[in-house]
Amino acid sequence: MDYSEQEERSTISESGSSNSYDQQRPSFADELGLMELLEGDRAYDLIYRNCKSALGDQCELLSILRNGFATVGSRAKLKAFQVFQEAVEMKHVGEEGGGKARVKYGWCAVKKTELKSVLEYGFSQPRNDGCYGRGLYLSPDNALLECLKDSAAESEDGMRFLLLSRVILGKSEIVPLGSTQSCPSSPEFDSGVDDLASPSKYIVWSTHMNTHVLPEFLVCIKAPFNINRSAKRLRSPWMAFPVLIKALSKFLPPSQILIIQKHYKDQQNRRISRSELIQRVRHITGDKLLVHIIKAFGHKVQH
Repeated sequence: MDYSEQEERSTISESGSSNSYDQQRPSFADELGLMELLEGDRAYDLIYRNCKSALGDQCELLSILRNGFATVGSRAKLKAFQVFQEAVEMKHVGEEGGGKARVKYGWCAVKKTELKSVLEYGFSQPRNDGCYGRGLYLSPDNALLECLKDSAAESEDGMRFLLLSRVILGKSEIVPLGSTQSCPSSPEFDSGVDDLASPSKYIVWSTHMNTHVLPEFLVCIKAPFNINRSAKRLRSPWMAFPVLIKALSKFLPPSQILIIQKHYKDQQNRRISRSELIQRVRHITGDKLLVHIIKAFGHKVQH
């Protein structure tokens, strides 16, 4: 989905009174060079529909702001991003389906206190749990809920700040769970994903996170603290976890089965909850495989 306009300018709508606009604009917007988008603006409408589709009524969207690239540092980052986009395109010219930088949009949660430094200077350190190596993990623009699950509320009212950034993916390599990578495995690759066919994570290495990621929009929302439990959960009324693990061993490598067994042991010893165990297993296997196993093996177990 393309949220950007062709011209490098604010897409702010001229409609609406200045008084109502001033009341909606967050107090830090001017300081950070951010411009409030209003209903009727193309980018606003696309992002709003995306958020509502992903979150429904469980979250309140407060404002959508666009990076105006008003400072010297932010303009330099914009130019650098454009240079690297061209470089990646040239790098893959002549390859099958090549000549493309594959620029996508991705979500990343940030704290209010670090917004200024991220917009001006970029990301100072990797932002992740280390499951897929050292870098910046972003959720695809159609996987906002995944990003929200990994974020923490800023205050008791559930305020959260999400950056929607342009990401140069180029040629992606699949990164296995537990990887210790911090750069591409070879010069032919530009980024990583957890799944080539249907990625839930874009992995931008620490070497690339300030050249291949360009924060363009900031979305401010209020979300419940139990957002993880609000999402649809995959349940199996048929299979005990030991049976599920045995079935998974037919599809997954031993290293991933060992991780699942460890999580199950942690749950048995009450170090993690059952719902957290389910989330971790889903994270490793993916829902498609779990659904397949539950349908194929669970039916046999039931009978």
